[in-house]
Amino acid sequence: MTKITTEMKRFDVANVSVTSNGEDSMVDIKAANMSKEEHKARRNKKRQLLFNFSALCLIWLFSFTAYSGLINLEASLHADTGLYSLFAITFGGVIACTFAPSVIARLGPKGSLILACLFQTVYVIANYYPKAYILISGGAISGLASGLMWTVQGCYITSIAVDYLRFDLSHTSLGSVLSKLSGLFYMAFQSTQIFGNLISSVVFQFGETTLKFSNNSFCGANFCPSDMNIHVPMNHSQNTTIETTHMDASNHDSVNVLISIYLACTVVALLICIFGLRPIESSMSEKYETFKERFASSWGLLFKDLKVLLVVPLYFYIGMQLIVMFVQFTRSFTACRLGVGWIGYTMLCFGAADTVGSLVFGYIGKYTGRIPLFLLATVLELGLLAFMMLWDITNDTSAIFFFLIPLAWGLCDSIWMTQSMALVGSAFHKNPETTFALCILFQALGSAVAYIYNIYICEYLKIYIVSITLVISVFLVLILEIRIRRADKIRKNQVKTENVNSVKESLLEQEIPHIYPVDKA
Repeated sequence: MTKITTEMKRFDVANVSVTSNGEDSMVDIKAANMSKEEHKARRNKKRQLLFNFSALCLIWLFSFTAYSGLINLEASLHADTGLYSLFAITFGGVIACTFAPSVIARLGPKGSLILACLFQTVYVIANYYPKAYILISGGAISGLASGLMWTVQGCYITSIAVDYLRFDLSHTSLGSVLSKLSGLFYMAFQSTQIFGNLISSVVFQFGETTLKFSNNSFCGANFCPSDMNIHVPMNHSQNTTIETTHMDASNHDSVNVLISIYLACTVVALLICIFGLRPIESSMSEKYETFKERFASSWGLLFKDLKVLLVVPLYFYIGMQLIVMFVQFTRSFTACRLGVGWIGYTMLCFGAADTVGSLVFGYIGKYTGRIPLFLLATVLELGLLAFMMLWDITNDTSAIFFFLIPLAWGLCDSIWMTQSMALVGSAFHKNPETTFALCILFQALGSAVAYIYNIYICEYLKIYIVSITLVISVFLVLILEIRIRRADKIRKNQVKTENVNSVKESLLEQEIPHIYPVDKA
């Protein structure tokens, strides 16, 4: 970009000198040639940026197809061990986000992403041997991968958006570019729910592992972990009354086939990362010399910047609301009432709605702004939580709500994901790595807290907790949005004032020589 700009400046100077000599025809030819070269350079640069963006989307598509499919089944297939492994994932994410800026500064964004893809592969392999110490250790390693991946993802998209804005004159603000790219990225990411759950549903269907439970008086909002007191093998008779929604998945061929498919997906993601993704520079590589300085710069934002304090509760809630679908709804509602084999089909609706919503809301966000979308997601999600609380799942013989609730929740999640990233990318684009790492850390903390209370408390209490957290986090985000709008308004007024003053000064410079003639002698 610097080279192109320098050449343009040189060309402008040459134009002035040639024009002063009266060679107009030669100037027009050179100007035309330079315009074509400039246009070609801009087009090539945009293609490079879009190629890098596409590679990033494909890495997430293959990697999280495996990850999403596994975490949706973990709590239902492996009883408490599965929940503890999910907690280990989020705890590892907290640790990774703390060290992510330092790792990225050492290895670079691409090197860090390659390391994260390797860690994800280890987690998938750990599911071949679902012993407690293996599965929980694999979950912790996967958490380290997630913290790195999402921090790198924020750096890549922000960097691509900033560069794209320079070469595409159709966009007028960084926020509009970020909103569009976020929508496209999260469309690819959320489609992993479709592919991951479709794969698991098909594998379980052909493996005849679907289990329907006849004793479902404790399902729905009445579901409590204390009701789970026995383990049921996957070939258990469907006509037998049981008291648990968990299934012993060890040594089952269908599960091993499923894990093998997911392992192939993670390997493809790793290969794309190595050979398809182009590296970018880390903004922290030269800014901080020691780990202590990087650590202080990350956590110091909580105490130095009020904007960070206002935005991190939203990410904490985003982590919690994901667990509502991934654990609470799949275990307390779907698996308990319909059977484990139906989890994939119901979560397909979540993934499809999240995919379409990410594209739609990412596009319209640049026209409506973030506040209306945040309010829409808040109202819709509070309504869904209220319905889940009041739903008489025991006597309701209709299965439609098992698909409608994930569908509507997916739309809400697409708003949280696209607009929260656009908010952070727009407000903290000068230091994206540190801010994104901190936000992802709080998202992981929200998920960790949700996993812990899912082990011990009943469903209706979880719904109360999520609802209260939602209201508080959105209230703080609205305060942040108001502050950002006021700052933008003040900045625009200052720019207008400076422009008016510069015009006045230029007019005065033109008028003063006529009023006070200068003595050339």
